Amino acid sequence: MQFHKGDKVRFLNETGSGVVIKIMSKEMVMVEVEDGFEYPYPANQLVHSEPQIIAAKVASDKGQGTSVNSEEQKSSPNSPLLTPNYPDGIYLAFIPKHQQFPSAGEIELVFYNHSDYDIFYTLSLKDGRDWTCIQSGALGPRRQVKIDTLTPQAIDEWGTVKTDLIFFSEDSYEHRQPISDQLRLKGVKFFKDATYTDDLLVGKRAYVSEIEILEANVISESEKPFINNEDLKRMMEAKEKNMTGKKTSVPHLKNQAMEKEVDLHIEELLDNWSGMTNAQLIDVQLRKMQKELDDAIGNHYQRIVFIHGVGNGRLKTEVRRILSGYKGIRFHDASLQRYGFGATEVVLY
Repeated sequence: MQFHKGDKVRFLNETGSGVVIKIMSKEMVMVEVEDGFEYPYPANQLVHSEPQIIAAKVASDKGQGTSVNSEEQKSSPNSPLLTPNYPDGIYLAFIPKHQQFPSAGEIELVFYNHSDYDIFYTLSLKDGRDWTCIQSGALGPRRQVKIDTLTPQAIDEWGTVKTDLIFFSEDSYEHRQPISDQLRLKGVKFFKDATYTDDLLVGKRAYVSEIEILEANVISESEKPFINNEDLKRMMEAKEKNMTGKKTSVPHLKNQAMEKEVDLHIEELLDNWSGMTNAQLIDVQLRKMQKELDDAIGNHYQRIVFIHGVGNGRLKTEVRRILSGYKGIRFHDASLQRYGFGATEVVLY
């Protein structure tokens, strides 16, 4: 049986009904059920819950066979997100029911897929040494799904929530690595009205946590071009020159004074960062990094080390992206023995 996007269907082997929101293949369709959740279903286990001529008329009115009825879309809790200027990403939002006094009542947890990808997601809670899945499913592009309604006390009891993501699309798409992110929830944060701010994604006061910001993929080490013979020759000549070159008359202590390290960990930069999003925190760290780098260049420093930590690698990637735009410098991993994998050393010429 053939289905179109927007068809109302019911299930052959179980009670319930829903609306087809995506044609995944000839055999599988994505169905949004009455409570707003989305599930993939085999087409042979579904039947039309109303005459096909009605569904066809809906498609005809829209001008194409894969359009969704606009009234259904508006009433659906999974309606597309109309926030084009908001960074593409996956978000978990805590939305107070009482907007004037956010900490005074219950809080809705809503999961947002603000991207052009389809995703498979799993949300899990820490259970001793293991994890317990509380919700999983598939979520289409620019859509949202409600997870639960909790009090601040209940949020505190949740402890740590883990999100696992797989990105895909029924059309051709750029590959992204699966994501696994953990968010530590502290109930005391949700008792403070200042935690909640007006958010464009949600359209009301909320606390929004970034699970993943979908920036352009960074070329992995394995995908980078090999160093050719000319590059290798220049590197060896530079190394030999550094080892055998004439000593300068600058005292050793003065050389030491022309080197410095900058710790970019947020706790070293801010006394209080509660309520700030990951994007805002990284912006603070990168502003600090650029200020220190410009200062080092202006004062003719020889070296500067930026301590960015390991984490998920995003800060390191951003630091090196900025460094790539500067001339007259080179950079590499700082001392493994001293910093591990969490620092980048910049040499200034």
